[in-house]
Amino acid sequence: MEDARRGNLPGFHVLAECSLAGLQREVRVVDFRRVYSLPVAFLRKKTLLDGRRLRLLPPYREHLSQAFARFFMRVGLPVDIPPFK
Repeated sequence: MEDARRGNLPGFHVLAECSLAGLQREVRVVDFRRVYSLPVAFLRKKTLLDGRRLRLLPPYREHLSQAFARFFMRVGLPVDIPPFK
């Protein structure tokens, strides 16, 4: 968890706990290897029905999106560079 918190695990991002009344959440881990998409119309309807919800504010939102971009822009080489001795 500490490596993920520090950003040393590119496939994961840690979100802090929330202590707002009625919206309490524990520390959560985002796994960039599992990406889902939903229709925008579905999400807009859901937000109208659910009322209050948690949202990431800047700069936390930008920090998450930057970690996501770093994960997806990684290039996998067909032959790995051998370790230095």
